[in-house]
Amino acid sequence: MADIFISYSRNDRERCTAIRDILDSLKVSVWFDAGIGAGSSFDREIEREIDAAKALLVLWSEDSVESDWVRNEARTGKEKSGLIAVQLTPCTLPLEFRSVQAEVLAEGAEGTDNSVWLGILERIGELLDRPGLVDYTRLKTKATVTDWKNWIARYPTDPLVPEVIDQIVESANPDMSGQLASEKAKRTALEAELAELSTASKAQSGEVATNARELVRLKRELDEAQSGQQQADAELQRYREASGGKNKSDSLSGLGIVLNDKIAIYLALLLWFVTIQFIWEPLNQLIKGYGGLGDVFWIAFGIIALGVPAAMVTIKIMRQRKAMQREAEEMAETAAD
Repeated sequence: MADIFISYSRNDRERCTAIRDILDSLKVSVWFDAGIGAGSSFDREIEREIDAAKALLVLWSEDSVESDWVRNEARTGKEKSGLIAVQLTPCTLPLEFRSVQAEVLAEGAEGTDNSVWLGILERIGELLDRPGLVDYTRLKTKATVTDWKNWIARYPTDPLVPEVIDQIVESANPDMSGQLASEKAKRTALEAELAELSTASKAQSGEVATNARELVRLKRELDEAQSGQQQADAELQRYREASGGKNKSDSLSGLGIVLNDKIAIYLALLLWFVTIQFIWEPLNQLIKGYGGLGDVFWIAFGIIALGVPAAMVTIKIMRQRKAMQREAEEMAETAAD
């Protein structure tokens, strides 16, 4: 909730916004109805903000004195003994508020050492327990380092103390602000780079997870293919026995892949494809000089987990193809005899 609630006429919104901005720069939180969101209950939200505010600043003008809303809000502030009044333009105040001091604040006087503006700040300081606001405004344009040190000594708990300290440091070392800006720019660049690396890491993690799921699927298909191959081996063995062939140790034992089976060739090609896809990105990073130990790890992992099985399947296919070719030649020679 805000410290100050501003009551005003919509026709005076530009002046109201200027005053709000000045008070914000003084670390005074301000609320006025420009912040009401769509769909909000207008009167209930205003009631909540007025009840929570420590002071109510009413901006009287020829338009606001005719507004029932402004009058009701000002009446609530007066009942809470937290009413601060000012005239944006000379006007005749409502009768019940003529006992409350409301001097004319010239346009553009907010934020300066204008006596009316300083009077408003003094009243705000009383209600918010911030007596240093007036002195801060007076010193802002012409203070020395000693003046600011004295101000901090008098008002050590004021929220503006960090800004005053920054002013003192900058006065003592004029180059400090430039150095701080440079360091801030470096930090921003590093944060952006870190965010980019984090995004890339998440993307790579997602790719690894996808590849892991693909490996599980491939293993399942390979198991099914091996089961089918075992049945094919049994049929082939029965065929050999029926044709008088011998059971050769280097024929279809071991991995048990049927060379004429398209599934085996498909699995071999798919394993090589997944291997190349898995190691390509970290290998590319190493080639470009951007890689690290993580990329080396993933390359090694891909070669061991994918490349070696792919090579074994390929070698086995080639060996068994030769074995089956020899058996076919032997059977052809036997039939010729």
